Formats: sequence, C-alpha cells, structure tokens
Amino acid sequence: MRAWLARQVALEERSRTAFALFPIAMIAAAATFYRTTFQPGLVAIALLAGVGALSLALPGMARSFRVGGVVGLGLAAGFAACIAERARTETTLFSGEATVRIAGPVVAREQDDRGRYRYIVEIESTERPVLSRPPERARIVVSSRHEPLPIGSTYRGLVRLRPPSGPAYPGAHDFAFGSYFGGLGAYGFSLGAPAPPGALRDPSISDRIATLRLAMGETIRAVLPGATGAVASALVTGERAGIPEEINEDLRVTGLAHVLSISGFHMALVAGFFLLVTRLGLATVVPMALRWPIKKLAAVVALVGTGFYFLLAGDNAATERSFVMIAVMLGAVLLDQPALTLRNVCIAAVVVVALSPHVVPTATFQMSFAATAALIGAYGAYARWQSRRNEGQHREGLSIRWLSLILLGMAMSSLIAGATTAPYAIYHFQRGAPFSLIANIVATPLFSFWIMPFAMLAVLAMPFGLHVLPLKAMGWGLDLVFALAAYLADAFPDYPTGLISGRALICFSAAILIVSFSASGLRWFALAPIAIGFALLRPGPAPELLLFEDGRELALIDRDGQLHSVQPRPSTFVWDQWRRALQTEPGRRASHSRTSLVSAPTTDSAVTSNLSSAEAFRCEDGICRGLTRSGLRIGWSDDYQKLDDVCRDSDIAIMARAVRANACRTGDARLLTLRTLRRTGSLAISRASDATIEVRHSIPTEPQAWNRHRFAAWPEYWRKPDSATAETKGRVEDRRAVSDSAGSAPPVSPEP
Repeated sequence: MRAWLARQVALEERSRTAFALFPIAMIAAAATFYRTTFQPGLVAIALLAGVGALSLALPGMARSFRVGGVVGLGLAAGFAACIAERARTETTLFSGEATVRIAGPVVAREQDDRGRYRYIVEIESTERPVLSRPPERARIVVSSRHEPLPIGSTYRGLVRLRPPSGPAYPGAHDFAFGSYFGGLGAYGFSLGAPAPPGALRDPSISDRIATLRLAMGETIRAVLPGATGAVASALVTGERAGIPEEINEDLRVTGLAHVLSISGFHMALVAGFFLLVTRLGLATVVPMALRWPIKKLAAVVALVGTGFYFLLAGDNAATERSFVMIAVMLGAVLLDQPALTLRNVCIAAVVVVALSPHVVPTATFQMSFAATAALIGAYGAYARWQSRRNEGQHREGLSIRWLSLILLGMAMSSLIAGATTAPYAIYHFQRGAPFSLIANIVATPLFSFWIMPFAMLAVLAMPFGLHVLPLKAMGWGLDLVFALAAYLADAFPDYPTGLISGRALICFSAAILIVSFSASGLRWFALAPIAIGFALLRPGPAPELLLFEDGRELALIDRDGQLHSVQPRPSTFVWDQWRRALQTEPGRRASHSRTSLVSAPTTDSAVTSNLSSAEAFRCEDGICRGLTRSGLRIGWSDDYQKLDDVCRDSDIAIMARAVRANACRTGDARLLTLRTLRRTGSLAISRASDATIEVRHSIPTEPQAWNRHRFAAWPEYWRKPDSATAETKGRVEDRRAVSDSAGSAPPVSPEP
C-alpha cells in the first residue's frame, strides 16, 4: 500500500500542479463569506496572504508548505474579492409595500406568454408618497393594454411596489440575494396603463443593445409564432418571459431546462460553429491556408461571434461565466495551448470568482463548473488510457468503431454531467430528473447539429432578409424537442426529492473535485466523502409548523409529513417550495366555514393522533386554531382587533398584521406579527427535546447586506417634499439611513 501510494503521488506531481487548489480555495472562501456569518477583516486577509506568499517565496520550503501557501493565497483572494464586491454594490432594496407614482427611463422590456409587458425602469422620481428609500431599479408588470414603451422612453404611472421575496423556509433560496447583486431593488405591477412615453433620451450602448434584442425577438416571433417562437427567441436573445409554463415544466421534469438558459452549452455551440465555418472557409483558399494561421484566425472570429452573443443575450451570471470559459479556451488556441484542459477551467474560475464572487453559492455556478470539470477530467483520463493502450499500434478502417465511440461519448457525457449536477439540483430545487439521460441523449444532437446551427444562420441572414428559411428549420427541430419532452414527462413523471443537508453537498462536492482533478488512482479516495455524504444526507426531522414571512401562509406538518394550510387557496409560490422541501403531496387544508369552531383538543390521545384524520385548523369569527403533532397550540388571525383573543389559549400566537405589540397581554403565548416576521423572515417551529419551543429564523439576527432593508423605517408614509425641486423630481438623494429598530418609523395604523 505504501509503495502504491508513493507511485500515485509521484504521478500526480508529474501530471498536476498545485495551481488547481487556488481557485478551489477562492470558491471555498466566497461560499463561506456569503453563506455563513464568518467574514474576516482586511487585517486577517492581509496576514493570510502574507503567510501564503512567504511559504511560496522562501527557498527550501517543503512541498506541503508550498501547497498550504497556494491555499492561503486562494482564500485571501476569495475573501478580498467578496469584500470588494460588497463595497461596490449599492443596490437599495425596497423596505415594504407601497402604492406610488414613479417616473424613470425604460432600460429593458419583454412580453410574457399572457401578453403582459415587463419593464425594467430606472426610478428617477417618486410621488404620492415621495419614498424615503426609493430603489434604483424596479421591474414593473403591466397588464393593461397600451402601446409598448420603447427603450429609453420614460415610464410614468401608478404602481404597487414590493421588495423581492425572502426564503420560504430557513435555508431556502433567498430571492433578495440575486436582486441585490443584480441591481434590482423592487418588483411591482402597474395600476392602469403607463402614460405616453414622450421623447426618448440619448441612447446609450446598453439601450442600443436592448433595442436590437427586442427587434430580433420580434423578427423571430413573426416567423415562428407561439411557444416555438418564444423558445427560439430565448435561445438567440435570452428573453425567456414568453415561454409557456407547460413547456418550462416539461423541460424541467426531463432534465432539459438547461437548454433554455444561455450558458456553456450554447456558448460552446456558437463558438464551435464560427470556428468550424471560418476554418473550413479559409482552408478552401489554398494560398491563405498555406501561409496564414487559419486556426488562430478562426479562433478570433469565434471570439468575436461569442462576444456578440454574450452582449445580445443579456447580462446574467450564467452567460457571463460561459463567455469567460469560452474566451479562456479560445485564448489558449491563440497561444498554441490545448483548449480543453483543467488548467483553463481553473483560470476561468479565478476570473469569474474575482469579478462576481456572489455567484459561487448559486446553483448555476456550482452545476456548470462541476459538470465542466468532471467532463474534461473524465475525457482526459480516457485519452491517457487510450494513448497507453494504442501505443505503437496503427489501425485502419475504424469508421464504424469511431461512429460507435461518438454515440457512446454522447451518452457518457450526458451521464457524467447528470451525475455531477444531480446533488446541486436536489439541494437547490429538490429535483433529481432521473430520466434526463434519455432526453439529453436524443435532444443534445438536435441542438448541436440542427437547432443552434440554423439559429446562427438565421442571425447572420437577418440583415439581408434571408432569415425565414433557417428559422423555419430551427422551429421544426424545436417542435421535435417539445414532443420528446412532453412524451417523457408523461411517461416518467417528476417527484420531489426532499431536502438534503449542506454538509452532504459539501461531501459530494469534495468527491467531484477529487475525481475530476486526480490523474492517478487517488481518485478512489472519492468514495470516502461519497459515503459520508450519504450518511449525512437528510438535514433532520421536519418542523411541526411553517410560517411564511407575510404571516398569511401557514402550514402544519403531520406525522406523515403532509402539509395542512390555514388558507383555502395557499400561494402556489410558497406551497410548492414547502411541498418539494418535505417531499410530500398536499394534505388537507383548513375548515373555512369559520362558523363552527371546535376548540383544539389537548388530551394525550389527540396529541398522538395524526393530523390527517381531522381538520388541521378550525376557524371561526376571524380566528383559526390548530394543534401540532407534539401538542403546540397555534392561534392565527389577520384581524388586529382579535389580538387578545388569539393570544388566549395559545402557545404560538400569529397576527398577520403590523401591530406594535411585542408580547401578548393575555396568556403566555409567543407572539409573532408582521413586524417581527419582517426581521426574522419565514419561520420553522418545533418542540425541542427539552419541551421548549424551537423557532428557526430565515434571516440572521445580524442581517446580511441584502437583508438590511428589513430593518429600515416602514411602512412608507405620505409627506410633503422638501422643496419644489423635490416635488418635481422626488429625488433619489433623499435616502434615509437604515434604522436599527421599528421605533424610528413615524406613527402609523396597525394596517400595513
């Protein structure tokens, strides 16, 4: 064993350098910074970087110290990138909900499958009321009929604004995180059509690109109406709002949803298309083929083509990472280096984490880099094995063999990518898509050799008006993919997988890294973290009660894991997240006559009974009462005048109003109100082993930068502007410092 280990270590030293540990350390630092409370200061980062640099600079240092120095520098670089990003991000997230008149230029526009327009507006002024903390940008949905506002025109109208949603339960995805770093401070809908646009502002480069994107999308949908045109437009311009939900769901169930997001797959196809066409075209000119480096010229053309595709597809994290990866690989071609190597993956990771470290905890980053590293690592290992096997041999007539290898390679690529991304899909979305291999084996060739090539031909032909035929051919391919996805979604329905713990995800990630970056038999050591990951798979017992941050969505979880809602029609947005997290089908819901209140039983037999054998909630006179599986008495109401009645005979009293009371005046119940939920976020409540009530918060006591808006003065209130200038502009400069307590807000009624 000692001799075997020595041989494997020697092989690793010949095949790999410690550079791969640098981006891995950067990724670990960014994940720690944004997902835990540990955030080192500049002094600690400088010390870590200094120690790492010394261990590399001093001569005679042992290899282990040098490896530790690389890791230390990577950690320091990752933490420094996070601090720099947090310092330069100044997004103002809206504090609560308000109906307000806004004015500002339109910077983006799209239309969904229901015909509604969605505008991204840079808010320059607010009126009635003048907001104390207006967001810089907001997305407004307009259902009223109106003439679409062009890019650069001014949006004026009455809208209802609200902040991005927080986690649906502790540990769930926080939508405020992406909005904060994406510069989008509020979401809302219009109350009526906006005013006529008036004059346009001087177009910026981003305005011109957005206008071009709209024009190309309209051209595509004019040739391909319906769902086919919506998906075709999404593949070319990145505009996904118009895709019908049934198409989205079929693609999600079959594991084909990645084809809708412009990411590495699409960038690679676009780069390969331009590279191949340019090189073949130049090769037909014999003098040029003999005298010019046509491979490098083709790489330059491919880089320009993918750069245009990147600008056209919009500024999003997945597209940015994909373009960086393609740019690094094409740069390697220009430098006469191998393009598909793990070194290039590491370089791309360093660039992405340095520019946008907040993407590290997201599913798209984790899935894309895990799949890329695994694929390159696997095919590198296969190439080394094949080289040793065929050394000194020469074979001819292998056309059938190579065709079978291509088909096998496509199947193995889907299998490897699916296996490496499955832990992240289950952790983030509670989806496994076990039959995605079948769908990807069939759909990937359609996209690679049919849909995307015709899409590129259509884009190149648009300036000449010759785009109809290639778009039609692209549509035929998309229709085949839709039929395949619909058939497989019906044949192999999707089921929720439930939550897995973060510790298990870390173990699976370690195993993927070991397998991908190992050049020797040391990859077998990946079995250890895999086994530990399965041992730590489940995060623990399900809570007894889930409460969303709006105070209105409330559910009891019985002994069978079934959900029971207090609402007759619970929010689909919240309910689906709860159901997938608990791997359950909807349970029975509350009795909504609200006239036949049956007092919650408190006997031991009632406590041990399953909630599904009776109504979970009994509602009467504006108050709903329920009993958890351990006997906690729950009282709920959305009428603030019922506060004392809700507190009476309850262990947990929930008031879905912004009352100022901090404690119950009647009884010993723990009081939860809209004001407390605003600071804590959604809650998971259980009875601890020592019989105390355990309440888990979604938002930490010391909120992160993207949750500090929860502690700002709220609700908004009407006030006179400070001057005539403020009256006309409602200036964004009038920003109040974020308050640390609700007491800084002016007196308001309990109604939010």
